[in-house]
Amino acid sequence: MFDFNVVITNPNKMNKSKALELVTQLRSSITASKQAKNEYADEYYSHLPLVGKTIFDQQQLLYTALLEWIDTFEKQFKEE
Repeated sequence: MFDFNVVITNPNKMNKSKALELVTQLRSSITASKQAKNEYADEYYSHLPLVGKTIFDQQQLLYTALLEWIDTFEKQFKEE
């Protein structure tokens, strides 16, 4: 699910436009995963036990943090 460090650790080994394309694809993948979880939540969240809700909430926070992180990385990479 989160095996993307190889993308982030290697952008200096390719041309910048290709690296930024991969960052965009990574953001799209994270966004799609977050969207899928939201759709799941719409249908099942109210029926989950507390432990399930807690894990779901944790995952949502993680997706939000990852999207903020990728935005920061992209901005810094463009400025480099």
